Amino acid sequence: MELLQNLWNGILQLMSLFVIPDWGSLIALLPVFVTILVIVFFVWALVMYRRTGRRRRRPGRIAPAPPAGVHMPGPTYAPFFGAAGVFLLLLGLVFPGPLLFVGLIAIVLALLFWGREALREYDHVAEEHPQLPAVVHDGPPPGVHMPGPSFRPILASIGVFLLLLGLVFPGWIIAVGIGFLIASLLGWLNDAGKEWHRTVDADTTGHLENGPEPRWPKVLGLVTVLALVLAVAVTAGWLPPRSTVGGTATGTPGASGAPGGSGAPAGSGAPGGIAITAQNVAFNVKTISASADKPFQIAFDNKDAGTPHDVDILDSTGAKAFDGAVVTGPAQKTYDVPALKAGTYKFECSIHPALMNGQLTVGG
Repeated sequence: MELLQNLWNGILQLMSLFVIPDWGSLIALLPVFVTILVIVFFVWALVMYRRTGRRRRRPGRIAPAPPAGVHMPGPTYAPFFGAAGVFLLLLGLVFPGPLLFVGLIAIVLALLFWGREALREYDHVAEEHPQLPAVVHDGPPPGVHMPGPSFRPILASIGVFLLLLGLVFPGWIIAVGIGFLIASLLGWLNDAGKEWHRTVDADTTGHLENGPEPRWPKVLGLVTVLALVLAVAVTAGWLPPRSTVGGTATGTPGASGAPGGSGAPAGSGAPGGIAITAQNVAFNVKTISASADKPFQIAFDNKDAGTPHDVDILDSTGAKAFDGAVVTGPAQKTYDVPALKAGTYKFECSIHPALMNGQLTVGG
């Protein structure tokens, strides 16, 4: 019985990861998931290669010889540099810090190198063909097959954008980005498979059939837009409604710093203290208050596991009057804020300023 109970508890614990996911842990494991997918892909490619049979294999490498009138660009390392730059950028988003700037610099240098290679190739073609031919071919030369147009590259790019957006704003947006990207790549793989089968059939029939014209991805686009709107609403805290959103915390006992507010003890552990909780990429209060010309404390509780937050105070000019240390949840931190002059200030999370902000009123 004890074995069955432990097994059942393990199943419930595994299901809880999907019902109430820990986004910080999932983001940290994203490189592991990508590595597993790459390994599975290479194993699948090796198995498919082994099953093709000797008749489909070439005896050795054949030097490329494009047909007359067709110019093929030479080999370049630019795509590899571009992929390495994107990898470093993603790594910098997963592990915030100097690595993010290294990724940005790497991808900028990779794109500049890629652009230089493209310009060099263009100049080479321009020297060989200073003027365009008078006759434009209606199609590719005999023996050359060009795949038809496809929406897949555009859809995959949108999926990568949503994935990056989900890494910046943790929450359900990353799930939408991953789902959209997977759907785009699977569709792309399906199109490539159909193209390959048509090419194989052409070896027998001698005639290569072109695929049908691509259809607009209306269903995928509609589902993604609806899912994205719902994800933004949940991430921003609009759904489900929270009674604490828009509440008020003051620096006196009995306000939101007292029991029944954010759950912190009265005064947040010090006279004139303020309690602020960060959860689901949102502050639990929108307005707080403190006494003028007196130092005070902010008891900050970051409940977002694996997500960094902080509390900064900005004056009317936008300059920082107080710069709180970054706290990666779940963790707590007590900020010692120096005395401020009377007036209205803005408090925000410097990492998610658009989603986490409020107003601080300093009075006499």
